[in-house]
Amino acid sequence: MLGTLNQVDRLRCPVQSGNPPGPARGGTHSRLGRACVTAGLAMIPWLLYLAFTLPASATDGHWALAWVGLDSCEALALFATGRLLLRADNRCVLAATATAVLLLTDAWLDVTSAAPGDELLTAIAMAAFAEVPIALACIALALRLIRQPFPSATETAGTDTQEEQRCP
Repeated sequence: MLGTLNQVDRLRCPVQSGNPPGPARGGTHSRLGRACVTAGLAMIPWLLYLAFTLPASATDGHWALAWVGLDSCEALALFATGRLLLRADNRCVLAATATAVLLLTDAWLDVTSAAPGDELLTAIAMAAFAEVPIALACIALALRLIRQPFPSATETAGTDTQEEQRCP
């Protein structure tokens, strides 16, 4: 997909994403789409089972490792988003989306796992004033870059006259 995005940028052709509306054709992406929908629906009974059978509390010997791992992934995703953005690289959309998902997951887990009292108030404050706003900024960035990608190097150099001839 990244190669396609970069090639579309170079060709400067108007490209419509995906298939036209209507029933999916028999291609690989439609089979994969149906498989993902089926897997998502199959998760519903599993979620109900977990909701009714998991204990109200649990002790985990790797609790600190889990949180350090999640926060490390967030730091890496934020770094990658910033680095790609500074390079005006359209792959920033992927990094920004991953960053938003990680931050929202962290906010959810912080709030739902916090003990009542000061710990819960801290988790809510971190979610409201740091994690969720940064996630929303990442989502806004990704959506803006989808609508208006960075220009390719050939566009900015003015050497795209031969490229335009390839467009139908």
